[in-house]
Amino acid sequence: MFSCAEETEDPELITSDYFPLEIGTYSEYSVVETVYFGENDFETTNYYYRDELKDFYLNEMNETVYLFHRSKSTDRSDWTNEEVYTASFKQNRIIRNYNNQQEVILVYPVSLDLSWNGNSYNNYGEENYVIESIGSYILNEFAFSDAVKVRKSEEDDLITIRDNRYEVFVSNIGMVENYSEVFQYCSRNDCLGEQIIQEGRSTHMKLIDYGKI
Repeated sequence: MFSCAEETEDPELITSDYFPLEIGTYSEYSVVETVYFGENDFETTNYYYRDELKDFYLNEMNETVYLFHRSKSTDRSDWTNEEVYTASFKQNRIIRNYNNQQEVILVYPVSLDLSWNGNSYNNYGEENYVIESIGSYILNEFAFSDAVKVRKSEEDDLITIRDNRYEVFVSNIGMVENYSEVFQYCSRNDCLGEQIIQEGRSTHMKLIDYGKI
């Protein structure tokens, strides 16, 4: 009985200003996604995501793991289950596990120009994430006073590749924006340097609603 009581109290001890871990909270996002299949061959879709923090459990190392349920809709009325992903807070790091890929999305204490390896918990190559800005942030109709922008990548050689990714987190809300565009340009002799997209994907998620159930 005493052991069980201690376990259920663990989540109350975990605090994360920019990525709140409170059961029952939700966030809704508008999403614009474009997939490039070849030169002048692409498809753009618009839809919505709803993420709900529904539960938690203790793993084999007695660490609290939080369960986020993501659902998808085209009209914000009919929702279908899309994904269950997890997040944990250890060694002052927020670790998100999405599609079986662990990613360090935030490191505390937050400070400008703070950098870390976002892939330190997976087998991908080292990738330097950096806190690009802290402070006010405007997103559509929202005006946030305390936001953190994490730059994951900003690369464009204008010849072969473009990799531009970032996320924005707001105090007491969590992630409010996720931007990703990863392209390969046509590198044949007849199109080299013309920035014609050969293949790739761009995805832009923006917060439209949040609260507690």
